[in-house]
Amino acid sequence: MARQAPAGLVGIHVNMPATVPADVAKALNNGDPAPTGLSDPEKAAFASMDAMYKKGGGYAAMMVTRPQTLGYSLTDSPVGLAAWFYDKFADWTYTGGQPERALTRDEMLDDITFYWLTNTRTSSAQLYWENNANNFNAVDISLPAAITVFPGEIYRAPRSWTERVYHKLIYFHQVDKGGHFAAWEQPDLFTAEMRAAFRSLR
Repeated sequence: MARQAPAGLVGIHVNMPATVPADVAKALNNGDPAPTGLSDPEKAAFASMDAMYKKGGGYAAMMVTRPQTLGYSLTDSPVGLAAWFYDKFADWTYTGGQPERALTRDEMLDDITFYWLTNTRTSSAQLYWENNANNFNAVDISLPAAITVFPGEIYRAPRSWTERVYHKLIYFHQVDKGGHFAAWEQPDLFTAEMRAAFRSLR
């Protein structure tokens, strides 16, 4: 939406901002070491992305290239679907691999059941095929933008990278809990961040 900048859109809030610079993205794609001269936060972001590319991106590669094949498998077995989802809950919550620290089993089962009962396993994978873009690489956004960085996100966007691509950065805050599913894991904190992010645009 921010790239399209439709009339009436006064600003955005993002908690997984696309900030990875071209030279860093190239190194990640090639499996190369981090470019020289990175700051400590930039090195940490590179390390997180490198781990994702090397050990955590298999699910995305499957959905980008063979969503239907994967979808049929997930449609066939509720246990298989639960295992697929639980793997992401474990990886992407800020819990050290134990999502029960942030989400109840009932909450996780409710989420998985939603996909099962609505028969949307395949169509949700299809989104990766249709949006075959890297959602981490730097964008060029001129609308007012607010960013919250959660510690358990796939990578923690450094402020230095964020400022290069979000040209009207009105809010940047690093919080101490929450992960990729921030609004689900930490709803009160996420709400507070949204309020703080848009306060200057009221």
